[in-house]
Amino acid sequence: MTGARKYVPDLLKILEQNGVKATFFLTGRWAEEFPELVKNMKKHGHCLGNHGYKHLHLNNLSPEQVKEEITRAEKVIQTITGERPYLFAPPYGEFNTAVQKVAAELGYKIVMWSLDTVDWQRPEASTIVNRVVPRIHNDAIILMHPTQPTVEALPSILKQLKEEGYRFATVSEIVGNTATEKGTEP
Repeated sequence: MTGARKYVPDLLKILEQNGVKATFFLTGRWAEEFPELVKNMKKHGHCLGNHGYKHLHLNNLSPEQVKEEITRAEKVIQTITGERPYLFAPPYGEFNTAVQKVAAELGYKIVMWSLDTVDWQRPEASTIVNRVVPRIHNDAIILMHPTQPTVEALPSILKQLKEEGYRFATVSEIVGNTATEKGTEP
């Protein structure tokens, strides 16, 4: 995923310039490929979540395979950051009862987005802005990916939402931190 190497540093810079902390859901394979970006995300106070190891369709896997996908990514992220993630965003937004059960047994909260920018299709930056700003709501979780149009759209989104009085938070701030209750830090 060359977009990550190319665009994540720009996204991190924009977030820092605006005093915004975000949540990044990482696949284990991606984290292995870009450990310095993962460390940089953590260093700048962003929340890191688990997105499985290979970004597979988990509904098509056995519970044992789902567990392997989640735990393999967890180990990679924990090795790089020293912290175990406790938020899980299923690839493609797909999850069934088996995926829910495995995630819960592993101590994860499943997280879904409420606003999808569909930026992975690389629309114009103005399209991304228009998929967020008019539809924003309290506790919105905005799904974005590291693409050039996202880099172009993010400053405008942050500016407009700040002007409307919105405050930005990580997903862990929105859903609460049950990992701390279990004696681990996110």
